[in-house]
Amino acid sequence: MSEALATAARTLAIASGSARLHAELVLPTRPSALVILAHAGPNPEARDDALAVVLRHAGIGTLSFDLLSSSEERFADNHHNVSLLASRLLDGLTLLKQQMLLEELPPLPIGLSAAADCSPVVVRAAAIRDRDIFAIVCRGGLIDLAGMLYLHTLISPLLVLVGEGEQRVEASNRRALRELAGRKELKRLPASADAPDSAAAFEWVARETARWFVYHLPAAARTTRA
Repeated sequence: MSEALATAARTLAIASGSARLHAELVLPTRPSALVILAHAGPNPEARDDALAVVLRHAGIGTLSFDLLSSSEERFADNHHNVSLLASRLLDGLTLLKQQMLLEELPPLPIGLSAAADCSPVVVRAAAIRDRDIFAIVCRGGLIDLAGMLYLHTLISPLLVLVGEGEQRVEASNRRALRELAGRKELKRLPASADAPDSAAAFEWVARETARWFVYHLPAAARTTRA
């Protein structure tokens, strides 16, 4: 599917406590799922927009969701506040579910994707929402910061991607993954990708992310897409 077939972008306003947050929604024609690309402040990878395009080419809609308001972004502590950010992500999930029930959005399975500091945030949110999240992809970050309780209760299939030189992050995440009862996998950036910020590295990350979500699509979503 070409990007030209995607619908026009739509901005969602999400109220969470005293904060008013915004998210950018884009759905391709006949989407099979919706993946939330969660970040706190300016796009952490600066490539989430490109990743969204790759996902939409795979028939998956995207919601790019900034979990911090512009006035909060300058405070470093906010970027590491897993509890706060997870609460806001849950508020966003609630709004999506409401709009699906009201038929303002098509009823789609929801996945979560995040990088760095937001990786434990999506893990915690998925554990809290139990069976509402069909799959998760984390790019770097320390998923154990989600909290041991949430690791033990997570059932959504989780893929963790780490850079070639991130031995400490890889070791920590491998230990954390042993606490999960559900499907999980850790993949390391191949040496052939040159550098973590290279085009080859991004292509690998985007390909693995799309594959994970497509592979774990619920059967009903696969039938709709076919």
